[in-house]
Amino acid sequence: MMPEEKMLSNLNEINEIVLSNTIGDMLSLKKVNDDKLKEKKKYKEVFVSDLSLITGNVSQAVLQVANQGMTVTQIAKQAPNGLFTATTNPSNLSKFANGTTSTMVRDSSGRITEHAGFADIGISASVNPTIILSAGMQVMSAVSGTYYLHKIQDQITNMDAKLEELLNIHHDTNIGRLIATRKGLSEIASRDFVDATDLYAIRNYKKTADEIHEEYMYRLERLERELNMEFDSNAEGKKLIDINFTMTIAFEANKLSLFAELIEIGTRMKIGGQIEIINGLTSQLERNYASSFYHKVDLEVEKVYSIRRQQSNSELVAKEKKYEKSLEKFTDFPIVPHWGILAIKAGRLVKSKRDVNKAVEKIELENKNLGKVKIDMKQNKENDRIDNIIVEVVELPYKEKEILYIPTVNNKQRVFVPMED
Repeated sequence: MMPEEKMLSNLNEINEIVLSNTIGDMLSLKKVNDDKLKEKKKYKEVFVSDLSLITGNVSQAVLQVANQGMTVTQIAKQAPNGLFTATTNPSNLSKFANGTTSTMVRDSSGRITEHAGFADIGISASVNPTIILSAGMQVMSAVSGTYYLHKIQDQITNMDAKLEELLNIHHDTNIGRLIATRKGLSEIASRDFVDATDLYAIRNYKKTADEIHEEYMYRLERLERELNMEFDSNAEGKKLIDINFTMTIAFEANKLSLFAELIEIGTRMKIGGQIEIINGLTSQLERNYASSFYHKVDLEVEKVYSIRRQQSNSELVAKEKKYEKSLEKFTDFPIVPHWGILAIKAGRLVKSKRDVNKAVEKIELENKNLGKVKIDMKQNKENDRIDNIIVEVVELPYKEKEILYIPTVNNKQRVFVPMED
């Protein structure tokens, strides 16, 4: 095995650096070509303390990023031994950051020219290159986490108007708890530095939102049963108002729960070093969102109204049949018509027609209420834009990004990460 100094002195002859872990995974860093140098995209350098590189303990407190961005051409001028690049994601890179990485190098023909085990040479002579690469990926993760936390905060603050509106319809205690939860989550999302205490608080806020959501979902089921047993039109109207209000609170509480999951993921990305936990949380978020009341609210609204509409349609059919019979009797004149009987038949006919009209009006009113609720919920979701944020955040741990790497002979390995658009 050649010492690192010799391997590095031959870097101008090396076309590829291949990092390999103990279970056979490989990460390939290829020398930047002329086409790459023409790109206008800018990158920022990541600075990590020597102690962090030696111990492999990289945290948000010790990570620093250059203020100014540089193009690939500008960076290449500072890389006399060559500039290398790889495209990967945090999940893949985490497999190489365990300190047991070995390194192979290939020349332009693809032939293995050297084999240097960075981790085996010793800390005094070398630092595992995956530590600095992992630090760069962690910076990208933290930047992405901050970016999405800002997006989430912008959306979550919009909830206040809706919650304040609901306060005017009573249920002050639970809505007050939702407002407090909203404010607490928003404060965490806006912090520059976060820690385990914030994670604990996020979990508590989520628990509050889930408890309120479950309470109102149970209440909604009870109101549905009562609605389907209600035959008085005025009472039915009041019941529907109560149902719509209950659905709105359940919707807002479930939304806050999803926001809490998003904020926990963004917070853990800022803290760093938690890729496995983040992977699990994004998978959990994807499942929870797919089965959530928030996501399926249109179906839930349809379900609430469906049985009632079936009953109303059945009532209309029955009353139309009754009207048709009344019409047949009215037109079935005897040879010598009895004006008293004729008047009775006419009265029954008029009443049957009036009953049909009322049944039609009832169905039209129910359809109008259903349409309004669905439009309100749809508008609410469009204002939130939480659906799009969830889709993007779920993909983040697996989203590939490019890193630039400069190996040097003085143990000051350098890494650059792309600037956020």
